[in-house]
Amino acid sequence: MIDKKTGDRVIVHVHEAYGPYIRISTYDDAGALEDILDDQYYVLYWKTTPKEFEAEGGSEYYFGGAADPVKLQAILDEIAFN
Repeated sequence: MIDKKTGDRVIVHVHEAYGPYIRISTYDDAGALEDILDDQYYVLYWKTTPKEFEAEGGSEYYFGGAADPVKLQAILDEIAFN
């Protein structure tokens, strides 16, 4: 998946306490990602909105300590928005 605002590939990071997470910069990308994670992959997540993303509606998505960051990255790499 490519973040439309930054033009960068979305990379899975690992938070020490909360496990794998990603950052999405805009509302449009975030909404489309949620639809795909919910309807196609059934991936569980929770989200927060960092201050720097408030204006454009971006979010951070956390997947929990049991989530596999390699598999999650593979899923994200399959996602392409037109």
